[in-house]
Amino acid sequence: MDPIKPTFPALPFEQTAGGDERLCGIEIEFAGPTELETGTLIAKSFGGTVDDGGDHSVTVRDTRFGDIEVELDITLRKRKDLPFLQESLDAMRGLIPVEVVTPPLSRAQLEEFNTICAGLRRIGAMGSRSGVLLGFGVHVNPEVVAPDHRFTLDTITAYAMLEPWLRDHEQVDTTRRMMPFIGAWPKGLISDLANTSYDSLADLMRMARQHITSRNLSLDLLPLFKHAEPDLFDTLFDIDDKTAARPTFHFRLPDSRIDEPDWSLRQPWQLWRQVEVVAANDTLLAALRDAWKTHDAAWFERRSVWVKTIDTLLLDHDARADL
Repeated sequence: MDPIKPTFPALPFEQTAGGDERLCGIEIEFAGPTELETGTLIAKSFGGTVDDGGDHSVTVRDTRFGDIEVELDITLRKRKDLPFLQESLDAMRGLIPVEVVTPPLSRAQLEEFNTICAGLRRIGAMGSRSGVLLGFGVHVNPEVVAPDHRFTLDTITAYAMLEPWLRDHEQVDTTRRMMPFIGAWPKGLISDLANTSYDSLADLMRMARQHITSRNLSLDLLPLFKHAEPDLFDTLFDIDDKTAARPTFHFRLPDSRIDEPDWSLRQPWQLWRQVEVVAANDTLLAALRDAWKTHDAAWFERRSVWVKTIDTLLLDHDARADL
């Protein structure tokens, strides 16, 4: 009998440079259940005590994974000076997502936390494909090996090469594509990463500043930049969005499909793992960079041609994470 594959296959580098297991936080957006209903489900599933903050936010304290936040995902909910705000937020339920935010989790903990998907479906959670205005996502926050580690830098380059393919493979919901939160990486950023191999994150940051003007990209590098080089970050990036420093990538692209019975957090995990599989394959990454230079130099070459090129190279190098 073949061994059962784990729900979350291992990333190519399972440990940080310090020898600890790499952790990963998860954020899930959905409509339907309230914050309190969601928090109650989490406490029932994983232990802990529900602390209702009274401002459309709930903290489930002392679960098996630590504290888990559940909140109506909108900056306005924290405003105390706007009349009728709470009534307005209640009226907008279904359009503004409830978001569950976990602390950093080990791969074994991710396996266990993944069981919440079935529970959320039972209490009526709806994902991005349940309605034309429900542009909800899942954010995957994998810890980096180390900010200046060669694999971290190669992962950024691998993402640049793969992003159009990842969008095509995920079949990102139309509403989410129209929203400003998961913008495509600028072509200039992709070309700079294809043409130059950076040896430090600081040097990469200096280049990226020419292209990145917002956190609203499908892979948000700003939390990592701020964690690794806080002084340089403050010098380079004058961005209004509050950026919390974290030693992680912030992968925002995947759709939330929480209501679909055959979907689980394995899908966004595998989408991210595809990036790291490529980053760990020097020969494939070099081939993608060379192929991008040819694609970039061609006049009028369609995006679909590049997606097909990526697909062919992944198959030629036996590097499809989902096969």
